[in-house]
Amino acid sequence: MSASKDRSHLLARLGVLTTLAIFPGAGTAAANEKLLVYSQPIPQYDSIWMADAKGFFNAEGLDVTFRMFPSGTTAMQLYRTGEGDILMGGDLPGVNYWVAEKGNYRLIAAIARDPKGYLLTANKSIQKPQDLKGKNVAIRVGSTVDWFMSEYLTKNGMSVKDVTVKNLDGTVMPAALCRGDIDAFFYWQPHNDKAIEICPDKAHNVTDAQGYIPGYVIAAARPEWLAKPENAKKAIGYLRAAIKGKEVAERDYPSVLAYGKEKFSMEEPVVQTAWKNNFRMVTLNDITWKDYCSMAAWMREENLLKDKLDLKQFVWLDGLRAIDPKLVTEPPPPC
Repeated sequence: MSASKDRSHLLARLGVLTTLAIFPGAGTAAANEKLLVYSQPIPQYDSIWMADAKGFFNAEGLDVTFRMFPSGTTAMQLYRTGEGDILMGGDLPGVNYWVAEKGNYRLIAAIARDPKGYLLTANKSIQKPQDLKGKNVAIRVGSTVDWFMSEYLTKNGMSVKDVTVKNLDGTVMPAALCRGDIDAFFYWQPHNDKAIEICPDKAHNVTDAQGYIPGYVIAAARPEWLAKPENAKKAIGYLRAAIKGKEVAERDYPSVLAYGKEKFSMEEPVVQTAWKNNFRMVTLNDITWKDYCSMAAWMREENLLKDKLDLKQFVWLDGLRAIDPKLVTEPPPPC
């Protein structure tokens, strides 16, 4: 079976849903409109964190509940049943979902771009790319790190066929590496540094995703949900609050750190590194279109996408346009 078919086969057999935590956002007033957001506990969402912590969702008339999952790919397993309103996740899982669900997905904003937040973590015996040959390498199949691994191997003269891929959630990767069940894993923070914390004598970070993938975290929703005026209003309020949160996150590191510690028990080095490297956006612009077109080209090579990606059908621009037309640019022709 080819590597592409192997990947397609694994995509059809993704693991069982795991919900990590559920907690209400800042908005709790009875008159506020309820909004259920599927998200992940990662510091690259500090714009959303600050919108929650500073009461910006409440100010927009929203009573937001966040349901936490280990990855956007895992969250999608429940989201596709019709539950949840807004889905936070990564770039590749979103396109995969859009293809699999016949267009029942709309990207509403790129929240941040952080290639340095995605890392290859490995046993210390692995010092260079070629050391991965014949090794057990874990990823979350169908997530952005699937693309990261492929690009890393290809640009270093190898392919997915040179490694044995293990499909795991990020929550179990650090322990699996420290036990020796796997030799390396591609994932995003804080899970990479967690491995080093557990077994500093065995684990180290080999490289980040700079030069390989852009590393987006995004917000999305279903088109039929957005088509209802009351829901479009909620989505606009959510994005407006996120923009206000972005402004706070950029200047108020102590508040970001306090939120990460309180909500997710994150250690300061993890939050601090992400805070410094995070390129906060809450936009849909030419940078986004270029990155998504690059990803679409890779997906076609891997038989994950048959046709060109029609970004005009993939995105919902009305929300950001309603806030500030300068936040969006017109998508290019299908790419």
